[in-house]
Amino acid sequence: MASGETKYKTGLLSSPGLRKDGSQASLEFSMVLLHDEQGTMQGCASIMRDVTERWLKEQDLKKRLADCS
Repeated sequence: MASGETKYKTGLLSSPGLRKDGSQASLEFSMVLLHDEQGTMQGCASIMRDVTERWLKEQDLKKRLADCS
């Protein structure tokens, strides 16, 4: 981060997460580096989305497909 560059230029990142109530979540997020007028990096921002329901459906489908083999 010190260089002001990120290796995650495009696309979504995925990560497991933990909700306040202690339950697990599957998260997708994107990040952007924030620069001032001189181009100096000032920080970063991200948008996160809980995709647990979709992830569980995908895991179920993979299991059913594997069971058919």
